[in-house]
Amino acid sequence: MAQEGVNFRDITFEEALKQAKSENKLVFMDCYTSWCGPCKNMADKVFPQKAAGDYFNPRFVCVKYDMEKGAGVELAKKFEVHAYPTFLMIRPDGSVQHRLVGGDGLEAFIARVEQGFDEQNNLSALHSRYEKGGLSKSELFRYWEALEEARKGVCRTAGPVDRRRKNASRLLELL
Repeated sequence: MAQEGVNFRDITFEEALKQAKSENKLVFMDCYTSWCGPCKNMADKVFPQKAAGDYFNPRFVCVKYDMEKGAGVELAKKFEVHAYPTFLMIRPDGSVQHRLVGGDGLEAFIARVEQGFDEQNNLSALHSRYEKGGLSKSELFRYWEALEEARKGVCRTAGPVDRRRKNASRLLELL
């Protein structure tokens, strides 16, 4: 039976970068753990869908690594993965273009991934302009949103919603 869903290749990260370069694609890395419920949902219900394969396979060299085993341990350190699932869109040179944390339904997930292709508004582009001091007030807000997306679930201590609202209020004051 032909592969219908996302084709996660059983290759090393270095091989994924080489294949991405030769195929003119990005690497899509699924950073998961064996105990993570949302990771299992993505693996069992989202990625096997034909529509997922139709979207991801032509655009990415897709790989997945357990962040607590084998090469995943070093990759988790290298890419500072602290929440699961984390999904990385990586250029063939090994730099991260965009980062997503948390699972979703397929349509919503694809919409989140699409932001990573936006050369003006993906996390890497916004961060670069932020570092140079070149963000307008509206871009600063988009940068904050991209950072929130990249960190979703990282700091789940008392009052995360209140803290996010407080941070958003501070940003809105700047706008």
